[in-house]
Amino acid sequence: MQYLVALLTIAAVACGPSSKEVATAKSARYQGDKLQLFAVVKGAVESKYQLQKSDETTLGLQTHARWYSPEGLTTSATIDDERDLPDKSIRIVLVVTMLPDGDKWIVKCSAVMHRKNSGMPKPDELKEDDPSVPGWATGKVDQLALEIHKALAQYEVKQPGGLAPAPAPGPAPDEPSAAPGATQQPQAPAAPGSAAGSATP
Repeated sequence: MQYLVALLTIAAVACGPSSKEVATAKSARYQGDKLQLFAVVKGAVESKYQLQKSDETTLGLQTHARWYSPEGLTTSATIDDERDLPDKSIRIVLVVTMLPDGDKWIVKCSAVMHRKNSGMPKPDELKEDDPSVPGWATGKVDQLALEIHKALAQYEVKQPGGLAPAPAPGPAPDEPSAAPGATQQPQAPAAPGSAAGSATP
C-alpha cells in the first residue's frame, strides 16, 4: 500500500506545473501597495502551509519545518523527534520574500532543506541545486511560486513582447542596481514629426 501511495505521489509531481509556467511565475513583476501585495502573498502561502514567521517590515515569511520521506510523503515526525524517520528523509522550510525592482516587486521563493543520514547526529544541509535533491522537493518551491503568482494575477505588470526577464540570482533588497533590465537604456521620447528620438540625454 505504501508503495502504491509513493507511486501516486511521484505521478502527481510529474503532472505538476510546466517549466514555462514556473518561469513565468518566478519572473513576474507586480505593482501596488507593498503591504497589500504582501497580504495576498501571505494568504496564498497560508492556504497550503502553516507559517512559522511573517514580517511586514522585511516583507518575508517562512513556513514551519516539515519532514518528508525519501519518496516525498509527509511524515508525522517533529523537529525534536526524528528517531523514527526513514534514512534520507528531507526536512523542508519554504521561504518567501518580496524584493523591490524599481517601482515594482518580485516574489522570490526558496527552500531551506536538511537530509537525515543514518549514523549522523544532525541532518545535513542541502542546497537547492544539489544534484542529489529529488525532483519532488524542488517541485514544492515551484508549486508555491505558481500559487502565489495566481493569487497576485490582478497586480501583475504585463511586459510588452512576452515574458519578463528573469531576476538576477539572489538579488538583495538593498541592491536595486542589480535588478533585471537595469543595463537597458530607455529610449528618449521622439520629437513630434521626427523619425526617432535621441538615445542620449
